[in-house]
Amino acid sequence: MSSSECAPAAAAVSVRPATRADMQHIYDMIHELAAYEGMPDGPRLSVDDLVADGFDAPAPWFFVLVAECGGAVVGHALCNRAYSSWTRRAFYVEDLYVRPEARRRRVGLCLLQELCRLAQREGVTRVDWHVLESNAPALGFYRRLGARDLRVSEGRAAMRLDAPQIHALALGDL
Repeated sequence: MSSSECAPAAAAVSVRPATRADMQHIYDMIHELAAYEGMPDGPRLSVDDLVADGFDAPAPWFFVLVAECGGAVVGHALCNRAYSSWTRRAFYVEDLYVRPEARRRRVGLCLLQELCRLAQREGVTRVDWHVLESNAPALGFYRRLGARDLRVSEGRAAMRLDAPQIHALALGDL
């Protein structure tokens, strides 16, 4: 994956794959996003965890695209590869975050454009993510890009098992 410049209207934004050296920025932005979503105590990971899981694991658990403006990291898309029994290859976007001072400068668009370029190169046919129902600006932005709301179009609810439930289920303690 190579670095790319965004559309001419946003020439000051460049997007590139993250490096180990970017993980402190990613960590900081993960916590900024959690605070924005009203969950400042939510993230339970360290910079070392990000490095280990993204760069040192035999099969990295995630990849990250980083957006820069004027040499400063202003946003990121933290993603993983997924497999769909319906469409084969997919990307799941765990975080798409743009720092407040860089919003409305097409940074999010540039990140998604580069992610879609990567998707095309890798034969990915769908990109999925979650967004808070209360985040009207993000929902509007995604709808303008043509994203479907699966609650409406497919009637799908997002479900999750957290660590205690995983443990209980693994032990048969239902």
